[in-house]
Amino acid sequence: MFNVEINETDEELRIIAELHGLTGNDIDVSVEDGVLTIIGEKREENGVGAERSFRVLSSMLLPRSVDTLKIDSYFDDGVITVTFRKLR
Repeated sequence: MFNVEINETDEELRIIAELHGLTGNDIDVSVEDGVLTIIGEKREENGVGAERSFRVLSSMLLPRSVDTLKIDSYFDDGVITVTFRKLR
């Protein structure tokens, strides 16, 4: 599990998640049936053919007031921000 902050205004819903130790390539963001899922997965080879990996996942039901087709996300310095516009 990772820290998640949710901010909501009249115009948008913003989800901010701390995923320290991961890069943008390690993260997958998806929306299906009104559920936002954020997955972070890191695989590292350590030593002679040994592999170490970890995975974090968070899913949340989105309110019906957001447009799940209008999603914006960016990753910077271990933090992903996912923003949805509200339906009018």
